[in-house]
Amino acid sequence: MDLFFEPHIREALREGRFEFAYGLHPLLALLVLAALGGLVWFFYRRTTRAVDPFWKRIMVGLRVAAVLLIVFILMRPAVTTWQVDPQQAYLAVLIDDSESMSIADQNGQTRLERVRERLYGDDGLIAPLSELYQVRVFRFDRHTGRVASADDLQAGGSDSWIGASMDAIDNQLRGLPLGAVLLISDGAETGDVDPVAAAQRLAARDVPVFTMGVGQEQLARDIGIVSVQVDETILDDAIYNVQLTLSQSGYEGESVELRIRDGDEVVASQSVRLGPDGTERRYEMELQPQRREPILYELEVDMMPDETIPENNRYRFLVDNSERPPLNILYVDGYPRNEFKFIRRAADVDDNLRLASYLQTGPGRFYRQGLESPLELSGGFPSTREELYQYEALVIGGVNRDFFSNEQIGLIQDFVAERGGGLLVSGLLEDTFAESRLADVLPLTLVRSSQLPSFLQGGTRRGNHATGETFTPRLTREGELSAMLQLHSDDTRNRQQWQELPDLQGVYVTGRPKPGASVLMEHPSLQYQGQAAPIMATQRYGSGRSLFITTASTWRWQMLMHSTDDSHERLWRQMLRWLAVSAPERVRVDFDREYYHAGDEVTVTATVRDERFEPDNNASLWLQLTDPTGQVTDMPMEWYIEEDGVYRSRFTVEQEGIYRALVDVASASDIEAEQPAAFVVTPSLREYNDPTRDSGLLRRVAQASGGQYHDLDASDRLLADIQYTPGAYSTERRQDLWDRPFFLFLLIALLSADWALRRQKGLS
Repeated sequence: MDLFFEPHIREALREGRFEFAYGLHPLLALLVLAALGGLVWFFYRRTTRAVDPFWKRIMVGLRVAAVLLIVFILMRPAVTTWQVDPQQAYLAVLIDDSESMSIADQNGQTRLERVRERLYGDDGLIAPLSELYQVRVFRFDRHTGRVASADDLQAGGSDSWIGASMDAIDNQLRGLPLGAVLLISDGAETGDVDPVAAAQRLAARDVPVFTMGVGQEQLARDIGIVSVQVDETILDDAIYNVQLTLSQSGYEGESVELRIRDGDEVVASQSVRLGPDGTERRYEMELQPQRREPILYELEVDMMPDETIPENNRYRFLVDNSERPPLNILYVDGYPRNEFKFIRRAADVDDNLRLASYLQTGPGRFYRQGLESPLELSGGFPSTREELYQYEALVIGGVNRDFFSNEQIGLIQDFVAERGGGLLVSGLLEDTFAESRLADVLPLTLVRSSQLPSFLQGGTRRGNHATGETFTPRLTREGELSAMLQLHSDDTRNRQQWQELPDLQGVYVTGRPKPGASVLMEHPSLQYQGQAAPIMATQRYGSGRSLFITTASTWRWQMLMHSTDDSHERLWRQMLRWLAVSAPERVRVDFDREYYHAGDEVTVTATVRDERFEPDNNASLWLQLTDPTGQVTDMPMEWYIEEDGVYRSRFTVEQEGIYRALVDVASASDIEAEQPAAFVVTPSLREYNDPTRDSGLLRRVAQASGGQYHDLDASDRLLADIQYTPGAYSTERRQDLWDRPFFLFLLIALLSADWALRRQKGLS
């Protein structure tokens, strides 16, 4: 009887490996038995004396069963299985040893503790597997290594490279008879190698992969930090925008406190309401560093009752608030306007801005201010790329068309499109600019005044005209969201402060906004072709950006406000930063990721341009790297041949903390510069971003290789499945069933029951 309850026999019968020794097809055998049973029933249905029909059917049935059993035995039934010869093949056991295995998500036990118990505890799997295979146990996170005992498993790795670990096992044991692989994991793959593809490579060598899933498929209650991104804003006072994403399950609609710490000091906090269960929601906070250096902050989320994973409620991130060279901005104006004085005042108090100005004070007379050297602008407005491209932004006031030559107009267009600089035009432009290349750069079409309706002609110079009246500018929706027009971080306070600003006076009405342009501010009453006359509009142009302000009266926001109000200065500083901040530097240092974890490879890229901002392939670059302990390492940066002007260096980081990089550049194109940068190595959140068991991935891995998937809590059949699944080192074996004692006992029982019943009824 035990035969039919042996797991491998049940498995063999279910998969269709049942057969008869004489090659008789099971369907044909079934027909023969059915026909024979009918004949037996026909001949034995009559009895020598009358018998109750019920007992007659029982007696005939016993006789039919006995005859069919005899015939079945004579056909010699057998079951064919694939088995591994004991100790002739190897079994590789791969155990996930990453941080997610330290999660205690069931009965207070960590995932790793439960794996240890299932493998090495009483009735563990390692002992019976070792009787069949030469077992080799490996641990893996981002690296794969041998395990001598259960104590070698620590759940400390910051990654789960499932696919890479299978490839590593394939390579390490390639010269040995590898019969199968047992992969034990929660399925949280964080590597670059597709686990299914790795399983298919093993399947090509007839090596099945059996997977065992650990952990819960859904966490009941948990809040986790998914990601943190920091962007420097153009707002006054060096404000950074911190964008963070939280996931949660079990706390829908509840409020939690977010805090940002600089050491032990809380520097920012905010209460937020959590979204629906099982979703991710993004939140924003503002951060204002108090010192000019790279600062390592820590974001923390309040721990809620019964949270499963406390590790994902904290995360450290870097804000590089180091001193930077000021943004160079060139201001040119055709005459001394009120605007100039107040723009100059706004820029002079900002260490992040250098405003070099070239102001025409009379015929042939110019006033230069804010210069770095006596030679700067000594020849007038720049006439070469080298001269103009040293600036990141250009501001043009009320200049006549003959202020610029055609070559200089073309140079301005290239400055924006190719250099990536910013252009701001404020106030009135002469009609003759409409046919110049400058018109292409601006976000509004330039229309000659003669083509405008009479009530829109006149521009900013005539105060007794509709275009010269006072007005309260109206922010568009895009204007309310624009960072450069923010007077306060709170939306309500921002709208209130805009309402308190004095009216402007005079507007230059020109054409409609171009496709792709953004209107930030518009006139409350004047319209052109059915649209409100724009007061402020922006657009992207080539690699740069442009801004057009069609009034020259923003100085009223300073003169008509209280002397302590700095709204005008704040707005102009933010507009100037917006213009210049996206312009590339001659030497730019980038990292391939925002943050790293211990063991990651870092790629540092330096882009070098010459004075004409063309790629420089003839530079010599060295990288000086200072790790968190203060140790300094020098390494060369090599030209990346596939991209002009790009140099790279790669290295691996092993310690957590702030790394400082200094790129030293020397070139034949008169570049001698040192460009600082910083990056941070933090504890990883990757293992906690999606800490549930990914049974789907583990099933696909097993299916792709010819193996099978089992849950850790339901792995009783695993031993039989590994033993009897065909592999490269399995042999085909046939086991006869006809001579099993069970069939003899069953036959004797049937004949005895038939004889006893007939004797009882008085039959011969």
